[in-house]
Amino acid sequence: MRHEEFWFADGSVVLVARNTGFRVFRSLLAAQSTVFSDMLSSSSPNAEEMFEGCPVVHLSDSPQDVAYFLGVLLPKSQRTLYMRNLRFSFRRVAAIIRLAHKYHVQDVLDQAILALGEYFTSDFDTWESDRIAVVLKSRHAVAVVNLARLVDRPSLLPIALYECALLGSSVFKGYRRDENYVDRLDQSDILAAKAVALISDVFVTEPCTRCERRGRCKGALKTMLEDAIGSDDASDPDVLNGWGNTIKDWAKELRLCGPCEKAALARDTAARRRVWDELPDIFDVKVEEWNSSVGSEDLG
Repeated sequence: MRHEEFWFADGSVVLVARNTGFRVFRSLLAAQSTVFSDMLSSSSPNAEEMFEGCPVVHLSDSPQDVAYFLGVLLPKSQRTLYMRNLRFSFRRVAAIIRLAHKYHVQDVLDQAILALGEYFTSDFDTWESDRIAVVLKSRHAVAVVNLARLVDRPSLLPIALYECALLGSSVFKGYRRDENYVDRLDQSDILAAKAVALISDVFVTEPCTRCERRGRCKGALKTMLEDAIGSDDASDPDVLNGWGNTIKDWAKELRLCGPCEKAALARDTAARRRVWDELPDIFDVKVEEWNSSVGSEDLG
């Protein structure tokens, strides 16, 4: 089947993705991508791999992803992705990132990541702004984690993992990229997302009901929350290790009252128990008698 948009009568190479053909210009592809350049120069012009005098090159990518990518490499107007008054679908930007990385088109990769980075940012002021170049839904965060790993852009990970944590149990469903592929988090990323969510469960800013000095404790609890968020341990997959020792150290340093310290330790234990309960699902194993033996800690 010929692709409706990318089938040029004077094209010099036919790219085939599954059952879809794209007749495009060999020299333009080779000039922009070293991978395409090597691939096209090594394609043998035998009769079985020719169509109307054009060499045929088979790609493992989906037809829709190839169409999105060619839309940037062979545009009918401006090539720039970023810094335009346009918004793009997540599927389009994700496809461009994957293929620009695969075929070594660095400027396109950088622009697509900049667009995605307006939401999955490492800058708080950017996070607070209304400008978002990509149309996003919460489940897209799963795919963003995998994209960040693929292209080695760790700056995308904290907010992506934060969004994954907000998905709750639905994070296990992943994100369906197309009819043939579902993006899923690996176990360490799921645990990292749990670690981010655990912080908000453990470090609250409201003193416990039996607090002995509410003014001081409220300030101390706020500082503890801020320090936990900024800590290197914030997304540590070792979730079951907990914050117990850190809570004790901070409580002593900040002069948190005894009941508030006890309540924080109890919240830490309860949060880790919830992760414990989910471990079989996280690692996709069935254990008939898996339980947390929940205690009666005072959560404050």
